Amino acid sequence: MALIAAADDYPLKKLKPFTYVVDYEPFWSPDSHDIVLISSRHGGMKVHVMDAVAASDPNATVPPIEMRQLTTGPSEDDSPAWSPDGKKIAFVSIRDGVSQICVMNADGTDQRQLTTGTAENIHPMWSPDSSRILFNTTHFVAATAADGRNEPSVNKVVGEKIDEKMDLATIRPDGNDLKRMTTGGGYTYASFSPDGTSILHRRVQGEKSQIFLMNADGSKDHNLSGNSTLDGWPAWSADGKRIAFCRRVKEAFQVFVMNRDGSGVRQLTDAQGEFTNPRWSPDGRHVLCCRRLGNITLILFPAPK
Repeated sequence: MALIAAADDYPLKKLKPFTYVVDYEPFWSPDSHDIVLISSRHGGMKVHVMDAVAASDPNATVPPIEMRQLTTGPSEDDSPAWSPDGKKIAFVSIRDGVSQICVMNADGTDQRQLTTGTAENIHPMWSPDSSRILFNTTHFVAATAADGRNEPSVNKVVGEKIDEKMDLATIRPDGNDLKRMTTGGGYTYASFSPDGTSILHRRVQGEKSQIFLMNADGSKDHNLSGNSTLDGWPAWSADGKRIAFCRRVKEAFQVFVMNRDGSGVRQLTDAQGEFTNPRWSPDGRHVLCCRRLGNITLILFPAPK
């Protein structure tokens, strides 16, 4: 795979997977050397780490399949996120049927559950200084998994019914100081900008699934999707100037990019399958995402200049 793509190459129509089992929810380490993800390769959905350098080697003849498994046990895991200082990984673990936010050292040691109770808690992301974890929760409206998890959203193609009850909150990695960020529900897939001044997120309003941006204190929330009504999975570029996301076109989600203010929308992929969870590498060289085409596998392609 070429590491550099010309402007005319996008949208990319042929993309080769570099994993071949159920692998999804990838997240880069801060130095771009490793990828933490959820994989089924050792039984169940567990947090694993793989070598991103080997994965991006254009001369590799065999896709990298060696992974270190970090979590074990009967619970299924989801949504791992590396802290910016490289020391910890936040993740979701479904325990007693409820999604809980957990944290561990980057080597898998000292695993701790931060949230408790019957509320759904998902999609942890770190503040730039690694002092807090931002996540989506139904805690403030006392909603449980029975209130819409695994139930299709109103638009039937992206998200779940429970997303309507999700608000944003932050918590310290020791489990203390829970703070509510939003009210009214519909907030998911949120992340701080690299400079810590803004929060990017997907917002659900009826049948609409759109990309929004707010100040870090929750004020001045505004729409970046414009007239598009089926967008999701927003993610920052390392410099905070652009946003990768997915948009429903031709009955499938493809990867797009736009500027921080919502301008300059550009389609990056136009290939078979459904593309989700794009992640810009911290060194700015690659975009990593998931593709559902039979199994769920990982796709890596050159980031646009």
